[in-house]
Amino acid sequence: MSDSRFEFRGDLSKTPLPEVLQTVHHYRVPGVVVARREAVEKKVYIWNGDVIFATSNDREESLGNVLLADGKLTREQFDESVRRLVEARSTEGARRHGAVLVDMGLLTAEELFAAVTRQVRGILFSLFQWDEGEVTFTVGRFRTDEIIQLEIPTRQAILAGVKDLRDARKTVSLLGPSWTIFDPSWKPAELGDLALEPGELRLLQQVDGVKTLRELVGLGPSDAAHNAKLLYAFYVLKLIGRRDMTSRTAVKKIQWSTTGGGYAPPS
Repeated sequence: MSDSRFEFRGDLSKTPLPEVLQTVHHYRVPGVVVARREAVEKKVYIWNGDVIFATSNDREESLGNVLLADGKLTREQFDESVRRLVEARSTEGARRHGAVLVDMGLLTAEELFAAVTRQVRGILFSLFQWDEGEVTFTVGRFRTDEIIQLEIPTRQAILAGVKDLRDARKTVSLLGPSWTIFDPSWKPAELGDLALEPGELRLLQQVDGVKTLRELVGLGPSDAAHNAKLLYAFYVLKLIGRRDMTSRTAVKKIQWSTTGGGYAPPS
């Protein structure tokens, strides 16, 4: 591989994963997203706009440990499979844990596919919870020879990952202050792959270039925090665009900051 291959480097505290994934999807470039935080490194492989694989050096996210945690393997079965895996690799070279489990009769091919799907989705969605760390994207063809390849649509992953954020305050702060106004920029044809729920679609339709962020978070299908996450997902997915509102006075900022209780968009 040439050292001249394009590579993007960023900081998740400034460019969250959803925005990285949206940019990659927009340009439809294949490659690998690598996120690092302390000793943990996770990789998300993308081909033709879809997530096809993901890996993690966190042993808790290995296939064997996922199956063990799900109760699909006993400790004895897990230990024996690892022993056979190490033995096979010493004599045969590259060998997958999943293949060993199938050979042992502990998983069918269909069960292995389901388990790898759970593992990959777990790694992918865990990265949405990272609000700091180094992130890189390298263009190229990676892991396209995997026997098991998934097709997780990136836009669906962005929507689901943002909705699942446990603490969205830092991420949602990127939407802007409470008086921020958003303009609609979506077309019906762009929604087909997202499968928005009725309440989510109604919130998207409320974005009209007039209502403020403060007003919009009170109109969604759930509480203000969840509605704000939805608006952030719409913003990342380019379904809505933020309008420059620098001419607004500080009065609304003060009013919003003194509103009691619950979630409040940042000022």
